[in-house]
Amino acid sequence: MDAFIYNNAEAYFQEYLNEHFFCDSNGKIFKIIGKKQPKSIFRKVFFFLPNSYKIELVFEATNEYLTLNDLRDFMIERVKTLGYGNFEVKWILELRKANSYQELILGKQN
Repeated sequence: MDAFIYNNAEAYFQEYLNEHFFCDSNGKIFKIIGKKQPKSIFRKVFFFLPNSYKIELVFEATNEYLTLNDLRDFMIERVKTLGYGNFEVKWILELRKANSYQELILGKQN
């Protein structure tokens, strides 16, 4: 999506983001290695406003790639760990129909 997050809680960053790997819409793998505070004075002054990003993530390229099918298989396996309710089954069906990295990551855009 982008390098910005709206939650600046350190616990959230450490548990869910720092040192984790992410795949972009071309299959390229990146690792989050840090975070930066916003440079804009507007962002600093009005940090309390909803839907205003709080932190910019710092990514490092790993020079690794996932094929479309590898990413699809990985995502399907992760969805299966959630259970087999109607939502999970529908999600897996949509992942199987996806024709691009973007469709896998964001879903089908109408």
